[in-house]
Amino acid sequence: MSVPGAVRTGVPTWRTLATALPRPRLFDMLGRGSALTVVHAPDGFGKSTLLATWLHRGGAPERDIAWVPVANDATPERIWSDACTVLGEHVAPGDPAGRLAEVLRSRPAPTLLVLDGFPATALDDLLPAIRHLLDRCPSVDVAVCVRGSATTSAVATAGVDCTFVSAHDLRFTPRETAEFFRGAGVELGADEYGDLCRALGGLPQLISGALNVARLHRGSPVDQEGRPSPELAAAIAGSASVLLDSLTAEERSFALCVVAARALDAELAAELTGRPDAAGLLDRLEARGLLVVDEAAETRTWVWPSALRLAVLDQARQEEPGRADELMTLLARRHHDAGRPAPAAMYAAEARKWTMAAGIVERSWGQMVAEHLEELILVLRTIPEDFLQDHPAVLAGRALFVQMLADHPILRASLPSEPDDLHTLGAGPDAANVLHLATVQSLALRVAGDFVQGAACTRRLEPLVQSMLVHQPDNITPQLPLLRVQWAITFQLVADLAESNRQFELAYRGGVAADTPYIVQNAAGSSALNWALVGDVPRARRWLAREATAEPSDGLFGELVKVGGRVAAALTHLDALDVGAAEAMIDLLGAPSDREELWGFVAYAHAQHALLTVEAYAGLTWLHHTVAGHAHRHGDGAFSRTLLTATEIDLHLALGNGNLARAVADLEPRHHPILVVPDARVDLLGGNPGRAVKKLARVSWPDCGFPRAHLEALLLEAAAQLDLGNPRAAAVCWERACTLARTLGNRRAFTTVPDRHRRELEACSGIAVPGGPVGTVFPDEVARVELSPREQQVLALLADGCPQSEIARLLFVSPNTVKTQLRSIYRKLGAHTRVEAITRARELRLLPVSSDL
Repeated sequence: MSVPGAVRTGVPTWRTLATALPRPRLFDMLGRGSALTVVHAPDGFGKSTLLATWLHRGGAPERDIAWVPVANDATPERIWSDACTVLGEHVAPGDPAGRLAEVLRSRPAPTLLVLDGFPATALDDLLPAIRHLLDRCPSVDVAVCVRGSATTSAVATAGVDCTFVSAHDLRFTPRETAEFFRGAGVELGADEYGDLCRALGGLPQLISGALNVARLHRGSPVDQEGRPSPELAAAIAGSASVLLDSLTAEERSFALCVVAARALDAELAAELTGRPDAAGLLDRLEARGLLVVDEAAETRTWVWPSALRLAVLDQARQEEPGRADELMTLLARRHHDAGRPAPAAMYAAEARKWTMAAGIVERSWGQMVAEHLEELILVLRTIPEDFLQDHPAVLAGRALFVQMLADHPILRASLPSEPDDLHTLGAGPDAANVLHLATVQSLALRVAGDFVQGAACTRRLEPLVQSMLVHQPDNITPQLPLLRVQWAITFQLVADLAESNRQFELAYRGGVAADTPYIVQNAAGSSALNWALVGDVPRARRWLAREATAEPSDGLFGELVKVGGRVAAALTHLDALDVGAAEAMIDLLGAPSDREELWGFVAYAHAQHALLTVEAYAGLTWLHHTVAGHAHRHGDGAFSRTLLTATEIDLHLALGNGNLARAVADLEPRHHPILVVPDARVDLLGGNPGRAVKKLARVSWPDCGFPRAHLEALLLEAAAQLDLGNPRAAAVCWERACTLARTLGNRRAFTTVPDRHRRELEACSGIAVPGGPVGTVFPDEVARVELSPREQQVLALLADGCPQSEIARLLFVSPNTVKTQLRSIYRKLGAHTRVEAITRARELRLLPVSSDL
């Protein structure tokens, strides 16, 4: 994109710039207007592309641009001379810096001078000349592209206003990766962009290679566990080979040795290689794009991008068998002796010292779950299962986190079913094996969507756990909080919220005692979710406050741990009619991923927000799409089935779709309090208050355990009693509802009362809606098309293609009777032809949607 009035000299016009990804967060950094901007990173990070794309898309709009390519061995004098040439000025031998300053001061517009391509080692030498130029030309800014990592100390001491854009900044985020792929017409699963970024370290050149692989092979470049596909691994291996071939023999030998360490400073590199010049060699590897400087480290530290390191490690094993594994074993022992179990287990697993790795995990389970969950999962994925038979805790841990459960032999093992047998086992040596086996089995059932059987399996563990706590507490206490969290989630997903709350509370106490933030945050947020789902806002808020005291969980599962608390916060805000705060939480939640076990609760919060904000059609569309994407976890017994069916009924009612609301209600057993309420609401709004009252009477509401449903049932009965001509009974129900609403902190329930009912209820009781007036989400009445049994028979035969004469014969009536019934059917459906009638009947669920014309 050209900028009117600006002179842009030498800015590259490479073909790739036309499809380069716009990166607003980096454009903002470039657009700060600093006197000096330094974009520094190894080759392949897209430094020059970033600057050129920014300029072509309107960056520095008020400035002339002079883009100066810089040679590797260029001196300051040569750079200033080349700059003059770019600006169209001839420079005689002598003082090119002075001549450049004169040229720049004579230009009518401020100028941005871009110096592209010199090594990081030359920046310190060039800084004095840049500062001198900036002092002499106040209207000039300078942007520098540097190969390698620049040090900030020299710039700071030079007193120059500077913005640094580093290799870390240039790495792609999952969102940018998604935009990059979609811009090229390649669509991956929602979770795969994050997996890809983690696997490739966000390195632009590797992300670009992954896109080429996805285009060529028309498949995902990562597998279900987030690892590079064979095709992508081969592409990365090719890139690594090219980089290694570009090194000198000395540099190559050094690289194949230091690849043993994932991160290293000069001291460690010297120890591993015996090279006193290790720092310089590390700088050279970085400049080639093999290493990246870790800017967060206190001392200068170099890091291998994960996927690239694995490719180089394979090459090292081929060229010098055993050497890298020996060094990684040495690093594993060193970290273990220093009390750092996560890197110790990682190095042991990479060195294929499986028994050593499993032992480290087992001894440091609690610490690794609390502080290094991502590393723990990587180790669990790596260790072959044969080496875990003597480590049942580690085997269960892999099942809990990695979910490698498909057709696992452990799922076919039989467990004791009698409490006495389990209690006896709890005192014996096999107790831990039985506990972990049962946990794996219950989790496998849960992952498969069989929540009822998963919960049943989990309930059997209580005698075993109690016995172990008495007879061998040391063999269960460290792992118990984590196991309880998993058991509680199983109960949560099957709607056994009382037992779920008990397990979450025990897990929370254990997490606090062990100082395990991951457990504390997960248990507290999930407890808040349970209370928010039943409608007890005060208790939900108390648990949210406890969740807020835990340190935030980061890493691979950081966002997953926060889902429960975010849904709870959204629901409590909705109940208080704080729509803005609820919307902020729902935006944070986004659409639930394919792997999100709490997807149904996320969908429930989205749909309830849509209902409250009078966006029922959009909410219904979003709900149908989300349910379709999680059908394998939406079967019988799933709490999501109850919640979302109830919500779908209400969304149809809000849209005036009485027939569709009734059809959805009739698909599910209506014994659960959450389903009884919308089922009765269909009758109330459809003009049958007596039937609504009868349905509400089936539930003992004070004892049902769902106070929000109790509140809405009171409001429904109050409205129904009005329609039945019982104002005194209506006033009593209304008064009870207002009292309960104050206790629960719930104002949203009153939005379910149609306007005509609410006005009359306030008048006859003398009690206004607590907290002030509210709107309504439902119309006063919802029309519903009802056909007589005979009309339904005629319609069904009509849909089967029968002519009128055949319908008359099959129903033993005259053709005139059929004509009369058809006229009645057409009138009720608002149709004029057979096709219109059948189409409308299917829309209203009066005929099966799948029937053929």
